[in-house]
Amino acid sequence: MSRLFAKPLPGGSFLMLLLFVGVLGSAIAVSYSAHWNRQLLNTLYNELSERDKAQAEWGRLILEQSTWTAHSRIESLASGQLKMRVPNADEVRMVTP
Repeated sequence: MSRLFAKPLPGGSFLMLLLFVGVLGSAIAVSYSAHWNRQLLNTLYNELSERDKAQAEWGRLILEQSTWTAHSRIESLASGQLKMRVPNADEVRMVTP
């Protein structure tokens, strides 16, 4: 009875199985590649965001540095060229309106 249901495979079955395995492997590879691409794109956008934050911080620091250097330059010019100095405590007079 078991021989009744046991029929030989038609010719080319091995080739069909090989093609099926190839297509299945290709589909898995495409899916993995798309997932990997999305992960890399997310990483890129995170890095670009960090770069933008760092550039904004750098701009603020440059502005702060120029502010501090401007004050020291004014002080050095005032003391050097104009012979100005910080007054002593007894030389300071408080004026009320």
